Amino acid sequence: MQDQGILLSKKEGYDAVLISNLLCRLNDPMACLHSLPHLVKSPGGVVVLVTPFTWLEEFTPRERWLGGYFDNGTAVRSKDTLRQVMEANGFEKIHEENIPLVIREHARKYQYIVSEASGWRKVH
Repeated sequence: MQDQGILLSKKEGYDAVLISNLLCRLNDPMACLHSLPHLVKSPGGVVVLVTPFTWLEEFTPRERWLGGYFDNGTAVRSKDTLRQVMEANGFEKIHEENIPLVIREHARKYQYIVSEASGWRKVH
């Protein structure tokens, strides 16, 4: 989020913004999502979000998670919250796919992760 101040200095907005495997590592992911309307040109600017939605309290306080928990017995899904926030911020979903990746921890240990990639176009 430190670089966000640099991004916000461009007054006319950007044609595209990429947020890759970062959202669930931010202290305040909602602040990042709410900054996007100011960063992206309107209309037609694009945001590409890639995230595995692996929320961990060491990065993000639990009360700031977009999902991955139950609220009064009802599952709160990060994907659903992301859609609600992006649509409320003037974006429409234009693409979605799963992106597999492998992270090497050391010579004998790897992590296999599948991130969700979604594309969003600013409509207003």
